[in-house]
Amino acid sequence: MSLSGRQRLQRTLRREPVDRVPIAPFLYYNAVYEMFGYEPRIDEFFDPPDFDPMEKCIEYCDRFGFDVLHVLGGAWHAYEMTQPGANWDVRIDEEGDETARRRTITIRTPEGELRQTENVKRSSRHLVVSAIDEYLLKSKADFELFRKYAPPAEDMDCSLVTRARRAVGDRGLSTPCTHGAFNVMNMVRKLDDLMMDPYLDEDFYREMAEYFLERLVIQARKLVEAGADVIEIGGNMATSQVGPRFFERFVLDYERRLIAAIHQLGAPVIYHNCGDAAKIMHLYNRLETDVWGYLTPPPFGDVDLDEALRVVRTDMVLRGNIDQVEFLVKASPSEVRGRVRGLLEKVKPRGNFILSTTDFFFDGTPYANIDAMADAGREFGRY
Repeated sequence: MSLSGRQRLQRTLRREPVDRVPIAPFLYYNAVYEMFGYEPRIDEFFDPPDFDPMEKCIEYCDRFGFDVLHVLGGAWHAYEMTQPGANWDVRIDEEGDETARRRTITIRTPEGELRQTENVKRSSRHLVVSAIDEYLLKSKADFELFRKYAPPAEDMDCSLVTRARRAVGDRGLSTPCTHGAFNVMNMVRKLDDLMMDPYLDEDFYREMAEYFLERLVIQARKLVEAGADVIEIGGNMATSQVGPRFFERFVLDYERRLIAAIHQLGAPVIYHNCGDAAKIMHLYNRLETDVWGYLTPPPFGDVDLDEALRVVRTDMVLRGNIDQVEFLVKASPSEVRGRVRGLLEKVKPRGNFILSTTDFFFDGTPYANIDAMADAGREFGRY
């Protein structure tokens, strides 16, 4: 049985027999930019005018023989508040240069203003990152302004999703990233406040969660209509750090409902937690997600693979476990080969596994090590 990347991933997500374990690391823009020598402008990171990341991502995957889970076509709707609309006047002021900028977003509505500040910087030649230091929703009154005047969720631009699906062909699946309600709330409200909200004003917390969940369901429909084969939900802010009781009481139901809505749209779901999960991964059995990534081991996570294999239901596909932060950067190809072989020998009896890193490749990851990972996956991943 010889399968295309698309067939191999589809069958894996349906829990059907395959010829080998799919090899599909989580890829971000920087890896593609590095391979093709592109240094993006800060303000054109996701969709540069003279470089097509959607097409180049496929070329990158072909270089290593990956099965493609194409996340670059995400709608990146975390920044939806910057889109102007009726009664939603957006002003963006920036200070700095192409290395680092401080960005102030001021939104004027008929009943008041909202303000957010963030620092955007080039952390490497090919990667741009941002960190919010003043969040948009500082009070219940701010949320009421957002809820009343924010542009409709239907206005989301999904053109990158369509381009990614067109580029993928039979090599894999278009897998745009969205977020769970808790993640989205943390994009507009400080995490400290968000974690206290259920205890200080539970009604307020649940009003926010319901509102953003409704938007996320609409946006998921837009993603599927634009060509998404799979949807990846970011759940990485609700890690073990929030605790199992908090997760079960204040996060779990909203994640479950979003996943159920995506399933009704006909798309499988990958649940993305690339950090600590040891204390809450048993609750993932109740999410009804198709895949959980990324089983991050110490020191950058706390997931013990043996415990995960024992705890997580066997009909859930698992993805990840290869550390790309230090191991893939510093190890020798023979060490990478050995690590992949040991991992696959452990997971193959269980089945339902996708070989992947625990998140995206860092700039400067030796291609010899990426080759070693892919080659070992093909050799030791065969069923």
